Amino acid sequence: MKRLSALSFACVAALGTSFALPATAHAGDAPPPLADAHTQYPTSLFEGQWAIMAMSPVTVAANKALGPAARLLVTLPDSLKKIVGQDRFSLSRQSGTSWKGTSGDATLTFSLISENSAQIHITGKDNHKLDLPLYRDN
Repeated sequence: MKRLSALSFACVAALGTSFALPATAHAGDAPPPLADAHTQYPTSLFEGQWAIMAMSPVTVAANKALGPAARLLVTLPDSLKKIVGQDRFSLSRQSGTSWKGTSGDATLTFSLISENSAQIHITGKDNHKLDLPLYRDN
């Protein structure tokens, strides 16, 4: 019985220490800020693979042009292509956090919420809407 008590005490002491160490090690770290009206994300931050829950990722690439000729090229997975009717969009910059483009009957807006989260908003004919939260797929 004493052996169980000593073992329990050792486990509690070890758990208490493991919880205390990370809290003091990261006490000065702040979470990354969310985008606001003044945020200006560089084009390169939009690029990459963006995960959607239970689907293949969305691929975002940028052309090499600067200024008004800059474009983001968004490729949707096949599962979304079946819903939207197409899988490729060319977007132009709307603000420091969002890009927008129309192709066929659909308009796609890609917006960063933070450096690791984004949202796609698709509006189709007859005002059909689809909002998808995205997370960086590293």
